[in-house]
Amino acid sequence: MTRTWTLPPLAVFAVVVFVFAGELLSGTNLYFASMASLSIVCACVTYNILRGLGSISGIAFTRFALSTLVISQVGKVLVLERADQNLDTPNVVISVYALYFFSAMLGTMVFSRLRLPLPKPAEPETATQSRYLYFVSLIGGLAGTALEFQAAFRGEAGATSLAHGIGLILGYFLPFSLVLAVDHRLRTTDGRHIFGWMAFWPTMVMELSGFVGGSRQGFVEPFAIIFLTCYLRNFRFRRRHLAIAMGLAAGFVLFVSPFYLYARSARENPTLGEQLSTMIRTLEQAPSEWSTIKYQVGSEAVEDTRAVNYFSTPSAVTLNRFALIGPDSTLISACAAGYHYAFTSLKLDLMSQIPRVLYRDKPDAGSGQFLGQLDGQEEGWEGTTTNSVITTIADSYGGFGWLGVIVFPFFVLPAIFVVYESMFDMRKPWGTVATVYLLIGLTEGSMGQIMVNGIIKNPLYVLVLSWGAAWIVRMIPATGDRLVTTRVLQRAGTLPENAG
Repeated sequence: MTRTWTLPPLAVFAVVVFVFAGELLSGTNLYFASMASLSIVCACVTYNILRGLGSISGIAFTRFALSTLVISQVGKVLVLERADQNLDTPNVVISVYALYFFSAMLGTMVFSRLRLPLPKPAEPETATQSRYLYFVSLIGGLAGTALEFQAAFRGEAGATSLAHGIGLILGYFLPFSLVLAVDHRLRTTDGRHIFGWMAFWPTMVMELSGFVGGSRQGFVEPFAIIFLTCYLRNFRFRRRHLAIAMGLAAGFVLFVSPFYLYARSARENPTLGEQLSTMIRTLEQAPSEWSTIKYQVGSEAVEDTRAVNYFSTPSAVTLNRFALIGPDSTLISACAAGYHYAFTSLKLDLMSQIPRVLYRDKPDAGSGQFLGQLDGQEEGWEGTTTNSVITTIADSYGGFGWLGVIVFPFFVLPAIFVVYESMFDMRKPWGTVATVYLLIGLTEGSMGQIMVNGIIKNPLYVLVLSWGAAWIVRMIPATGDRLVTTRVLQRAGTLPENAG
């Protein structure tokens, strides 16, 4: 069984007292500090109801709570900034947050144990099948990346092409091949090692794709997949693994994040060739212009009034990526006077998912541009920080006011969790991939995006791709090594003795 890591009441109490007292000492008003503390309590209770890091829903909710609420409030205390600073209508924002997390807590209490008889993905049954699936998925993932690159060469026109859509679907194979590679390495080394040549190739492809796009998430994603795969197999991390993780984290904060932020600030709707040229040119200039890069993504960024920065301290600029309460506040403030756009956001997101062959006039994108113009994040923006990023917290309020903040987290958020818990076993390869996509997709996006991707698109793509890959592989004889695989992992201590 996977470790749960639920939170003891004393730890929750200590964190809440730390945040509440720290915010008051930094000058935050009493109401804001009280609502922030209440929100953290509700988030911690919800985390425990979902069995913490021992379930798909618990892992996804952890990232959601950290990126929207917890890191931002703890970070404000650590850098001695007022928590109600740099927010539009701060008391309204924190009230929306408190009600959202309270409703999510009640919803998980009611629905968290519900399971549905949904179809499940075809997982590899033997080590030999797993090896064959690795090569099938790696080839499929490379083909998907090539199609995305080919579409990206055409700029905006390519983004709406059939090739781009097929590339995105085949792209699910790349993280799957990485999970299989880590599984293979654990199996063949009796659980002593996690990275080998099989894992190297999908990692490099994912890193290249992230580099071209200037995506910080693209840089982190393969390492996060490797860590998550090992964690879900009960791998015993050693000191060298922790040292490597700390080195990667330090390198990301000190070098990768500033570099990517600076490089992508010079682009606006570029083609792939323009993106790649910008990244290479910036990489060549980085050693001699590093002080300029640090200034532009640090002091200059936080001084720019157009930037959506929750933190004012230049050294904490990277934390803005994990403080989505800042971007959320712009949309909440825009709707605080009484204007609410009802189903407009949902309609745009749903219509954007209809195939163009069925609906020629469908919007090229979902609600992102509409919401970005509404809250002002899109107007005249060419900066370097988080932009046009909102969560379902802000969108539920923007669309339906206080009723939306109650209904969405009470009904829809648990529904997404129920779907994933009913369909996937996160300790198996495709289940791990589904966990990765929920972990990435749950936090950033409007209500329609989360609903379409969380309940329909991601589960359906995983099912179809798993069945297709299994049909190809099962035409090749591959039997007789299931028991050996399980026993090897049990001897290594990475699986419990009662694992099937």
